[in-house]
Amino acid sequence: MGDPTSFEHQIEQIRLKLVGIEPAPREALANRTNAAAVLVPLFERNGELHVIYIRRSDDVASHRGQVAFPGGRVDPVDNTLVDTALREAHEEVGLHPTLVEVIGAFPVMNTMSSGTTVAPFVGAIRSEPKLVADRREVAEIFDVPLSALRDLQYRGDYEWGTDGRKSKFPAILYGGQTIWGLTLRITINLLDTLDGKSI
Repeated sequence: MGDPTSFEHQIEQIRLKLVGIEPAPREALANRTNAAAVLVPLFERNGELHVIYIRRSDDVASHRGQVAFPGGRVDPVDNTLVDTALREAHEEVGLHPTLVEVIGAFPVMNTMSSGTTVAPFVGAIRSEPKLVADRREVAEIFDVPLSALRDLQYRGDYEWGTDGRKSKFPAILYGGQTIWGLTLRITINLLDTLDGKSI
């Protein structure tokens, strides 16, 4: 059976669970200004799965300063939504597409704040990548171990709102970063997948 905590076992577990989940076809999103694709990059460090995140710069058009996954809007050069996620990850953090094995897709979701439709793809990286942020779009690149994402001591709330009205939203608060909104929902999908739950 192998070690259930090993990188290869967990990657195969995700792959098998995501079989049959078809992302929206590129044609369904390509002509929409609010369509995007993101990559959920996974790698192993010291025997544990880590997830790569970015914190967006304060100069981008939307979601300024928020934690996200590498990704962005569908471009005419992209033949598929996977192409979008890989291209954007390369542009934003220097992750070359040849280093990424795309192992599946989560269901398409919508952001709360901008109404953007996002197609999330999970990518396995066989060795710890050397990443460089495009400072126009990315303020910081960081990674979080799976154990911390699961640990309830890092769960809390984040206040967000507009027009003077704020509401509390669930969040993972780790290493000075706040993972909430769509990024949190994708993260929870990843955890549920590894725990054998339906998504």
